[in-house]
Amino acid sequence: MDSSSESDTYDRPTGNRSRVRKRRTRPDSGFPRDTHVSDITDKIDTLANTLQDTSRNLNKVDRMLGQYKEHTDDQAEAMATLRESLEESIQHLQAQQLRRSTGGWSASLSTLHTTDLEDGSTTVDRRRYLPTSPLRDYGSAGTGNRRRSRSVGVRFTDSAQAEEQIHSLHQSLRDLQSDQFRIGDDIDREIRRRNRTDIETKKTLENLAGHIKPSQKEEPVSLRVERRLQEIEDEMRMGRQVLSERHHREKPKSMSGELQEALRRHDAPTPEPDDNFRNRPQRSENERSKMQQELLRLREQLDQSEGGRDTLLQKMDDMRSQLLRSEKERLDLQRELSLILSHQRSARRQQERGVTGLDSGRIELEREIEDLRVHLGRISVSSEVEELKKSIERKEREKTQLAFRVEALSADLERREQQQLKMLAQLKEIQSRSEENVSECGRLDAQLIESERRREELRSKAQEAVRQWKTKCKKLEREFQELKDNSRNNTDKDIRSKEREGILSQQLDGARQQLADALGHLAQREEDVRRCNVDLTETRSQLVPLELELQEARETLRGLEEEAQKQISLQVRMREENIRLQKHVELQEHSKEEEQRSLLDLQASVKNLSAARADLAARLAEMESSKKDLEKQLAMAQEESSSFGRQLELERQVHQKELSHLRMTQQEGKAQQDRDVHDMLRLYQREREELEALIRDLKSEAVADSELRTALQLKLDKMKTECDKLTEQLSTSEENHAKLLHKYHALKKELDVKRKLAEREEERRQSAEHSMEELHERVMGLKMEQESILHAVGTQIDSACQFLSKDSAAKIEAITLTPGLQKDSHRWLAEVKTKLQWLCEEVREREYRERKLRRTLQQDKEQMKALKQSKDSELQSLLDRITLQDRLLKDIQSEKRGLLEMGRKKEDEMRNLQDRIVDLEMSTRLALDHLESVPEKLSLLENFKDLEESQRQREMVEQRYAKYKEIVDNLQHQLEESKKRIQEYRDEKLDAACRGLQFTSLTSSLLSQSNILNDTTQSTHTSPQKPLASPDLESNLTQEHFSTFNGANSKHT
Repeated sequence: MDSSSESDTYDRPTGNRSRVRKRRTRPDSGFPRDTHVSDITDKIDTLANTLQDTSRNLNKVDRMLGQYKEHTDDQAEAMATLRESLEESIQHLQAQQLRRSTGGWSASLSTLHTTDLEDGSTTVDRRRYLPTSPLRDYGSAGTGNRRRSRSVGVRFTDSAQAEEQIHSLHQSLRDLQSDQFRIGDDIDREIRRRNRTDIETKKTLENLAGHIKPSQKEEPVSLRVERRLQEIEDEMRMGRQVLSERHHREKPKSMSGELQEALRRHDAPTPEPDDNFRNRPQRSENERSKMQQELLRLREQLDQSEGGRDTLLQKMDDMRSQLLRSEKERLDLQRELSLILSHQRSARRQQERGVTGLDSGRIELEREIEDLRVHLGRISVSSEVEELKKSIERKEREKTQLAFRVEALSADLERREQQQLKMLAQLKEIQSRSEENVSECGRLDAQLIESERRREELRSKAQEAVRQWKTKCKKLEREFQELKDNSRNNTDKDIRSKEREGILSQQLDGARQQLADALGHLAQREEDVRRCNVDLTETRSQLVPLELELQEARETLRGLEEEAQKQISLQVRMREENIRLQKHVELQEHSKEEEQRSLLDLQASVKNLSAARADLAARLAEMESSKKDLEKQLAMAQEESSSFGRQLELERQVHQKELSHLRMTQQEGKAQQDRDVHDMLRLYQREREELEALIRDLKSEAVADSELRTALQLKLDKMKTECDKLTEQLSTSEENHAKLLHKYHALKKELDVKRKLAEREEERRQSAEHSMEELHERVMGLKMEQESILHAVGTQIDSACQFLSKDSAAKIEAITLTPGLQKDSHRWLAEVKTKLQWLCEEVREREYRERKLRRTLQQDKEQMKALKQSKDSELQSLLDRITLQDRLLKDIQSEKRGLLEMGRKKEDEMRNLQDRIVDLEMSTRLALDHLESVPEKLSLLENFKDLEESQRQREMVEQRYAKYKEIVDNLQHQLEESKKRIQEYRDEKLDAACRGLQFTSLTSSLLSQSNILNDTTQSTHTSPQKPLASPDLESNLTQEHFSTFNGANSKHT
């Protein structure tokens, strides 16, 4: 098969690749690498691993397809053989039937099956009815062979022979029937077996198609690798732009110009003369062989980038170790600050006899120190972000510098205690020398930082150039492979393909030249880096005599101090109290100046730390895009870092409490240093202004860097467009390309194999020599590292023991390491084991306490939840009752309004009736007067009837009025009762609101207690629990209660 053969040819050089990879990784391992570059190399390693895995999977699929085809071919052959054997057996049986039909009824028409090949067992019975299989001998001692009628004439037989013939005929019929059944069963079995095999083959084909289709639908691995490399290049460029300075900006511009010129050369088609047109096929074949060699080399370089998962795990371990180191550094800094504060206290206590009334200055000084501590705490929290190796190295250097400075400050403080009455001139000279040394150290540090930045920039530029050329070579390799694949299909267009191959070979030559130039630039930059390292070593060697001079100056100071003490002891009796006070003031001023200097040194260290933090923050902003790819793998690490952050916050709170306690103790002995503190504040403000100016400069530099980034992005877009043009040209060349001859390939492969063998032998010899030298160097370095690691492990274990042995100091004293045990590894390991066991016991005890506290907390939480639920249910029921009462009140009010309207109507009707009654009375009087004048009986009777009707109407109206009065009285009584009920409900609402407030106050007190318990538990445990509720939640609850209460009151009113 073609696919299997290609996979085999691809898998052949893998054994040698691993050797070449080992050879090439050994010489590069000696050079120090940047963490940013190592991250990118790790990403490239992961990409290379994915490429190799995909190639292996494809090879496996090819092999499986080949095996499946071989299996199907074998099955087809077996089926063909079976068919042939069946046909032969059928023909043989037909021939036997013909023979037996001519011979008589004794012949059987049965087919051949497996039972006929077995040996027949002999029996004594004479009338044994044997089957008629043609390949079996059914003869026995008692019976004889069966007779066949060979004569044509009539033969009279006896009855026994006739019975035998009948039985033989019956037996042959039974054999035919049994053979029929057997053949049917065999055919059914064969059909089932074939159906099963067909179903299995279909399933396997579907699985293979399902595996192959996603691989075909997905983009090719080469394109994905190109995209990933492009993203990595963009990230590297962003990092380089942030870290680069102004005076290094011309180099990337010149580099980009060179790359553009190289691309133009690469794109420019070179015209060829007509004479060389015939010789192009041979040249193209030679150049193609060279391209294959280069592609193999590039594959070997890709194979070097294995082990991405291991590197990720190592990164996780490194991050954890970095967090532990940052915590230890923070603890060391806090201890050093506490020592400095203790020295300052001793100096202040001795100076309390002098000038008083400077408490406010000391308070401000302590505030500044607290701010510095808070700043240091923030830097320790930001150590989660500072996970790169370069930041760790800078921190270690800054730590050593701070240690030297703190030691110098402690020495100065000790001197200050002994230097209260000494000569001022000599002290000033020594101070000037120390200032010069400090300035020189600062210059050297700045030079170191600048040299490191230059190294990083040079490395990043060189690696970018090499990666760009790698990508170009990969593209050319892909194009060449595609040309190879298309060359098998088209044989008519050989001339055009050879022309294209000539152009590609020329482009490859140009790419090789550009790669050689880039490698030369890389070598030059590495030489520059080495020179910078040499300069650094020279500056460090210059620092050594300066330190020796400082030590000599200190010794002379001590001698002078002793002489001055003798002289002062003689002169103290003669001097007056005023002169003593003046000297005290001068000494205090001098001590203040020294303290200012020490504070300036501390501030400079804080500045360095803040600058490092700013650099790391900028790097973080740029590396967020790369972090997105690793978020899934780093989720656990982030959880651990969050737990460590919580621990750090809790420890910071504990330290702040300790600091507050120390402040209370310090305030008892404060009496001096007001003016000097003001001066220090002024200096601090000046330095702050300088820092702001520096920040502005850095912002302007960041703006310039962003402009440069945009320019580089435009150049990148141009390069991409040019690459797209090249790909289009190659796609057109793929269509026009034809098949190449297989004989040339075989010859080229043999030549390549021979050349590779020779080159590999030479490379092996050189790499073996170089690896021996490197191994010697590594052994020495490993010995030094082992000693440093043992010391670091001892210090870390001691710090952990000291941290856990606050309550039990006697236990730790019994386990402490003796100073000379690191050389004796067995004793050292034994003591380390004992310490670790002790630490485990302490941790278990603390975990047991935490569990108890958590159980109590859980019980409190459950109680709180139950109380809260009961109160909520009570409040809900009260609110429901209040809403019901509100509805009833509304109904009652509506009824009241209706009744009032009815009452008004009735009153109007009563008034109308009263008016009518008055009118009737008037009319009756008039009628009586008229009756007196007119004595007619009929008119009198009518008037009397009208009077009776009016009286009846009046009585009816009075009855209705009485009824309406009763209804109104009832309604008024109901209104009074409803008012009473409303007042009662309002009182109940007030009681419920008061209860809610009491409940919220109780919950807040319980929450504060639970928070205190959580703080105590979280200080010893790495994964603290969340608090029950926050004060914001409490305030929200109280606001909701008040709002509901006010809303109800407003509704009632």
